[in-house]
Amino acid sequence: MDALLSTPEVLLIPKAFPSTEDLEAVVQRYKKLRLHGLKVDPKSFSSTYSEESKFVPESWRSRVLNPMSKTFVTATDPDPDAQSNDPKLESIPGTRFNGKDPNLSGLLRKEWAGVTTLLGPIPLLASAVNEDSTTTKPWDAFIKDRKYNIPSGSPELGDVEGSHIVYLVVGMFISPEARRKGHASRLLEALIKEVRGEASIHGASKASITLQTEPGNESAVRLYEKLGFTVWDEALPMENMKGDVSYMVSLAKEVELS
Repeated sequence: MDALLSTPEVLLIPKAFPSTEDLEAVVQRYKKLRLHGLKVDPKSFSSTYSEESKFVPESWRSRVLNPMSKTFVTATDPDPDAQSNDPKLESIPGTRFNGKDPNLSGLLRKEWAGVTTLLGPIPLLASAVNEDSTTTKPWDAFIKDRKYNIPSGSPELGDVEGSHIVYLVVGMFISPEARRKGHASRLLEALIKEVRGEASIHGASKASITLQTEPGNESAVRLYEKLGFTVWDEALPMENMKGDVSYMVSLAKEVELS
């Protein structure tokens, strides 16, 4: 059985784990897929494989555990005829996953095919305007001086009732062999659902999701537009970690709140 032909399931990486071993297993799987993405799709990321392959273990753990992020994985059932190449993740029938949360069990047992991270929320303030802008745009909550301003630390928002809150999607990657099988759309649908629920809990008047993609990636833009995203800027200047400037297609979606 081809594992990538089974129905994709979207799983959320938790912020608390029953054991250090479970945390490290999930972190290693995240690291492996992230570095694979940086290798095969280098233009899709503001970072590089050479930079992140040097990260110390704590850097990877902090990404997974960042309270201002939610990392979603799309996964499929493993091929029962394939031997695991990671002994830490091999299951002992009837014992390895007994008693674990089904979401965590899926993260440990299933084959990861794609990953993306939702950052935020951050209130969009009228004063938080990019120097190159004359009006406030959704991504102004996250992009400062042409660079991503990735939030970390406390997720406490304070009183944002009636406010416009914004989320940023980063690190979207689907393994090449899993593409065109519904993984990306399922990830995005899960993100939209998460934003709708969280914004309603906070009492926000408006919630937006923003993301950037490389120019010429027409299939990605079509997918985003199909899910309600609109192209706001076809040449948003972005600076990578080396200081090189590229121009990205920036999209945003206002999420309908219940």
